[in-house]
This record gives sequence, C-alpha cells and structure tokens, in this order.
Amino acid sequence: MGRYLRLIVDPTQRDLRFVTGTGRYLADLVDDSTLHSWFVRSPVAHARVVSIDTAEAEKIDSVVGVFTASDLELQDLPGNTGVGPAIAAMDRPLLARDRVRFVGDIVAVVVARSPAAAEDAAALVWVDYEDLGAVTTVAGALAGETLLFDGAATNVATESSLAEGPINDGVPEVSVSLDLWNNRLAPVSIEPLSVLARFDGDDLVLHCGHQAPHRLQRQIQDHVPGLAASVRVISPDVGGAFGMKGMLFPEYLIVPALARRLDAPVVWMATRRENMMVGTHGRAQRHQITLEGSADGDFSRLVVDIVADVGAYPHNGSQIPLFTRLVSAGLYRIPRVEVRIRTVVTNTAPIGSYRGAGRPEAAYALERIVDEYAVAAGIGPDELRRRNLITELPHRSPTGALYDSGDYHLGLDRLLEALDVDSIEAEKHVRKESGGRPLGFGMAGFVERAGGAADSGEYAKVEVEPGGRIVVRTGSTDQGQSHDRIWSRLVGDEFGAGTVEVISGDTATVADGVGTYGSRSAQVGGSAAVRVSRAVIDIAKERAARHLEAAAEDLVFEHGMFSVVGSPGSEVSIFDLVADDPLESEEMYVPGAQTFPYGFYGVVVEVDPESGTVTPLRVVAVDDCGIVLDQAVVHGQLIGSIAQGLGQALMEEVVYSPDGQLQTSTLMDYMTPRAEDMPVIHSERLVHPAPSNPLGAKGAGEAGCIGLPPAIVNATLDALRPLGVTHLDMPLSPTRVWAAIQKAGSIS
Repeated sequence: MGRYLRLIVDPTQRDLRFVTGTGRYLADLVDDSTLHSWFVRSPVAHARVVSIDTAEAEKIDSVVGVFTASDLELQDLPGNTGVGPAIAAMDRPLLARDRVRFVGDIVAVVVARSPAAAEDAAALVWVDYEDLGAVTTVAGALAGETLLFDGAATNVATESSLAEGPINDGVPEVSVSLDLWNNRLAPVSIEPLSVLARFDGDDLVLHCGHQAPHRLQRQIQDHVPGLAASVRVISPDVGGAFGMKGMLFPEYLIVPALARRLDAPVVWMATRRENMMVGTHGRAQRHQITLEGSADGDFSRLVVDIVADVGAYPHNGSQIPLFTRLVSAGLYRIPRVEVRIRTVVTNTAPIGSYRGAGRPEAAYALERIVDEYAVAAGIGPDELRRRNLITELPHRSPTGALYDSGDYHLGLDRLLEALDVDSIEAEKHVRKESGGRPLGFGMAGFVERAGGAADSGEYAKVEVEPGGRIVVRTGSTDQGQSHDRIWSRLVGDEFGAGTVEVISGDTATVADGVGTYGSRSAQVGGSAAVRVSRAVIDIAKERAARHLEAAAEDLVFEHGMFSVVGSPGSEVSIFDLVADDPLESEEMYVPGAQTFPYGFYGVVVEVDPESGTVTPLRVVAVDDCGIVLDQAVVHGQLIGSIAQGLGQALMEEVVYSPDGQLQTSTLMDYMTPRAEDMPVIHSERLVHPAPSNPLGAKGAGEAGCIGLPPAIVNATLDALRPLGVTHLDMPLSPTRVWAAIQKAGSIS
C-alpha cells in the first residue's frame, strides 16, 4: 500500500495557454477539408422578399451550393420562451421565406471551399425586396402602425403584471417619477460567434463556443429532428461569452443541416461587423417609474411600467424583464410594489441575455428614482437609503424574491467610510468657489438573484482511479471563470491527495449538464463537485472498513488515507480501493433556492463643462458574494464587470437609424472602454454565507455592471445640478452631457 501525496501544481499554469497563444478556439479546428458558409443577409430592416436569384452565385469557382429556405426546409424557432401564451405568428424562420424583419436577417447561405469564395458568391445573390417600413423604438412598436407579424395583430409579444402589498388610499407626501431608458448594448467578446459541424457516419459532432453545451445539444435534437442518430456538442476554449453565447442562433441549426446535406464539415465564423449585426444585444428597456412615501423619507409604494424591446424575434429575450421584476424593489422595505411588463418586437437585432440580464435594468431604475426622491425630500441620498434598507434577513420581497443573507446597513457604512464623504463635499465646495471643474458623488445599492432558477441544478461526477488520479466531470463550462483551477482545488481539498483532472464542455464525456450563466457556477456546479466528492469518500469508507476489518465509524480520512483510530499502521489508501471495482458517484445537484448577492457602489466624477466629458476619479465597490473560493478570480470578475458597467454608463450604445440601419456596426462606431478609461478602484467584501449550498457561495460575476451605472449617473447629476441639469440618459457621452449643460444654461 503506497502513500499518495497530493501533487501541487501552480494553477496559473492552466491559464498560460491563453496568454501564450496556445489556446484551442474554434477557428483552430478548421482544416482543409472544411467548407465555409457565408450568409446572405437582408440589407433592409423590414421588407417582403419578392424573389431570390442565386444563378450568378452558383457559377463562382469553389462554390459547393447556394441554399434558401425552400432548399433546407427547417422548422421555425418558436416565438415564445415559456413566458405568457405562445404566439405562433411570432415564430422565427431560420431562413426568411417571404419576409425579413431586421438588417441581418438570413435570406440565403452560400457554401464554398474558401471563405473568400463564399463571400464573393454571396455578393452575387440578387434579392428583390418590397420595403414595408421599419419600427425601431418601443413607442413605435406600441403605436402599432407598422406590424412585424401580420398574424399577431400586435407588436406586443408578452404582457404581465404584479401588484403586491397593502393599498394606501391617502395622498403621498412625496411622489417622484422618472422616464428612463436603459441603453441597448452589444456584448463585445473578443471571439465572435462561430460553429463547426461534421458528421461521423450518422452522428453529428458540433463544435461551438457555448455556455451550455447540453442545452444546445437538446435544442438541435428538438429543432432539427431526424438530422442525426446522435448529437455531440463540444465547447472548445471560448473567447468571451457574456450571455450572448448561451443563446440559440439560426446559424447553429443551419450549419449542421448543411454538413449533413453536403456530407462534409461546414463552419461559420462571424466577422466583427456580422457579430455586431446579428449577435443578440442586451438591455433596451424603458422604465416609467414612480416612488412614493413620506416627507421624512419612508417609502410606501413603488410603481414600475417596463416596456422591453426584444428585437425582431422574441424567442431569446422575453424572459429577461421577469428578472428585472424580481429585484425591482432592491434592498429596500417598500410595502407596496406594482410592476407591469410589456415586451415588444422591433425591426432590430433580437435581445438576449447580457451580463446581469435584467438586474442592471432594475438597479438603474430604482437607484435613479431613490436619488430623485432624496432631492425632492431634501434628505441626503445616503441617509434616505439608510432609513429604508431591509434590516432583517432572510426577507421576502413583494415580488417574491427570498433574500437569503447579509447586512445591508453594514455594506452602506463600509462604502461611506471608504469614500470619506466629508472630504468629497469639502473638495466640491473648493471647486465651486474657485471655478474649477464640477465634482460629483453618487452611490447605488443593489441586490441581484444568482444561480438561475431555484429548481435549476448542475451535474457532477467524480471518479477515483488507481495511481492517484481523480476525474471530475462537470456540467459547468468555462469561458474565463477558471473552473479548472477552482474545481481542482475544491475536490483536491476533499481528498487531500492525488491529482485532479476537470473535464467539461463535451456532451460525450460529461453525461449531463445545465451550463454557465447567471453567476451560478461556483454555488451550483462547485457545490455539486464537492457533494459528489464527499459521496465517493463515503462509499470508499465502507470499502476501507471491510478491508481493514473495522467499523466505518472508527475510520478517519486524511491525505487520501483511511486509518483506524487507535491502531497505528492500520491504514489503506483510497486509490488502492479501486483496483478491482470503480469508485465513483454522480449527481444532478439542485440547491432548491437562489442566492442574492448584493453590494454598494460609490463614484466620484469630474465633469468638464466645456467638452461634456465625464471622468470617474474613484470607484468604491463593497460586495457580498458569500464565501469567496478564490480571491484572484473573484477580483478579476469584479474588474471585468466594472469595465462593462463603465462602458454602459459612459460610452456604449447600439444605435439604429429610423429606417433600421445599424449605425454602430464596427468598433470604430461602438465605443468600449480601454485600459486608460478605467478609474482607480477600491474593492471591499462582506462575507455572509449563502445558506442554500454547502460552499456558502452566492455569485460574483455581474456585480460591477449592476451597481456602477446608476452610481455614475447619480454622481454626474450631483455635479451638474448647480448648473441646472436634472436628467441624463446613458451613455453619458460628451456630446449628450454638453448639450444638457447648454440647454440648462439657456433655460436659466
């Protein structure tokens, strides 16, 4: 019986492939046998397809085929996602049959032996369009003068309402209202969308950088029935996902159909412009919000009317406003909450999940209206929040959310202490007296739901092999969250010996899985791996008891060895117990509850009135994501989400012209933060374990893009109120801010 010492490997070595250029992304899997697809996309936002002429395209050398809807005969994507009644008239054809509904809608697909030939041939597919007029705003969609789907007789895809809490018939002492727009964003992953399909006999093997390979496997089986005897989905290294790569795109279904028809591997790799055009966008919600209460600052009623733009087809985006509703009351005690939701279709790219997915929209609306209430009531924004924060947890929100653990007052106190608000106010006064650039301070608190649905679990299997190898198979798929590093450590700590290998992202080697999204991986996937590890150890203990001729309760397990209490030398390694019989366990772990991370963000900004430039000078982030499993990984997630929150607040916005042309189709037009745009960030953490999972983890991937945007806008308005500016919409571009200053000056 040998002793097995745990092999300690610097976990950063696992990440070296990404910074040394040795990662294996989908583009690295393309070889000379692969055919290239190029999609013919509509150049108009809304039109009837009169005719399609592919004759010239088919003459191009190296073209294998040109295909339209009549050639492939693929079933539509259903128009609803389980939200409200199904609207069959809003189903999405994979290739347009008689109508296109946004710039980028697929009309035909060319397959050739090289990408250049495919692109050249696509330019020779002639399509005759009859323009139908475009709808690009939620107001236009609600007006219904132009309908996207004739059979639906409306542009409203779903509608729902919630009203909970006691009704007070009295007239509130304070009532403030705002009409807010949460700007449409593009998830700008370094690696654009792509998919590669090949057949091994009748079995489909699909490579796709995807957040939920098992879900994609099921979607292919459901939407392309009979295509393959079996479907295997492999997610290679992924160059950023952010929610977009968990969505279902027509290309994911068309490419395998082409591979089957042509009996050859087929790939689609989107260009940057194509990715901006047809990849799902995020946010795009209008909130008409009212907050009522007493003159001394006690909130009594919150009313939110949400109109969410879901783009041309609702199949990916209709659920997101429900996530907004769940946390619409934020961290506050608000007795009465009313939320109305309408999702509408427009002639724009479909909306899908984007980092935060509904929670940033909720926090932005609520934290903006709380600051408006503070101004109206003459109460400091910090004091107003303090008076209304929830004091006892767990807490059931009127929207049905069960906030699990934390100390909201402590979070606010830590924020104010770290910011030193008195010194900020003193500096604001000095600048005002000296004529310097205005300085502003703003804050925002938020609570988010993490983990996915309460009944949503994750799969894990742990196998112990002779020789000291432990294999973890997990349904959580890594797109930059360092799952290999953390899962190896979690499982290694349970066994105390051996080497740990983590396998994920392949439906053939991992039997089941849910996926990585919604800040769920550590709390659900990591917990599953730990629970299964403990189950394996329990099974091994029974074997060890028989081997050592002792009672199981008399055994202790340390460093991979079972030993008998009080009997030195009577021991056996867990790895020696698997020589003749596999030692393994698996589970689809369902925690049965969501977790609710929360935080407080504060920002100090400087505004240049002559140019309209807003410069964040300091950001303080106080977050409670439960037990932190890896400080470096959590900090990296925080910085990444802060960067995306900064982008939404100051520069990012997808813009369409009135006729539906995308105006921000490249990174020359769609501005994203650069390293030099990042402010000084001070980060602190509170630790209140989540009671719903054995790790006590909550979720840390989305905090910055939820808490930072309202804090930046509140800070900017704090700086500009003395100049008469009382409202700004994101992004706070220099042009927009300068125009608001000029308008306020002309009015005064």
